[in-house]
Amino acid sequence: MEFLEANQADPLTYLLIFYVFCVAAAVFLPIPVEIALVANPGIHIGVKAVVMGLGKGTGALAVFFFGRKIDETVGRYAHKWRWYQWLLRKSDVLIRKYGYVAMYAIMSIPGMVDTIPLYIFSILNKEGELMKVHWFVVVNILAGITRAILIFSLFELFEVELFG
Repeated sequence: MEFLEANQADPLTYLLIFYVFCVAAAVFLPIPVEIALVANPGIHIGVKAVVMGLGKGTGALAVFFFGRKIDETVGRYAHKWRWYQWLLRKSDVLIRKYGYVAMYAIMSIPGMVDTIPLYIFSILNKEGELMKVHWFVVVNILAGITRAILIFSLFELFEVELFG
């Protein structure tokens, strides 16, 4: 975050760093990226929302393939941890019943850590039988944009001053 804040003067550099941050948050950083949305008042919120969506979509693309490769490892842990078995079972039911709509709803929740649900969706999507890669990415782009709009709307609704 400090690095992002230090580069607020140059909008292109800021957006590139924000994009990489969003990709990393989807692939391996267990933190929500909304914090970075409210920084840099010089960049229109719509631009930041699109960059956030594209970063989340790019990260989702990587996770789509990584998740399928770590399926075996995850399976070993699923047998050891009951709570994890429960989570996988419930997630599987949700995905089979609602598919992309379930993923969109979950990934649109402000403050949601992307990494865990993305990997779960990917792992449960063995051989692409439940979700196709292009829709997996598109849904995550749209969810990222929706999440950004929700964050800004909440700030507006509660009259929170974003840029003092």
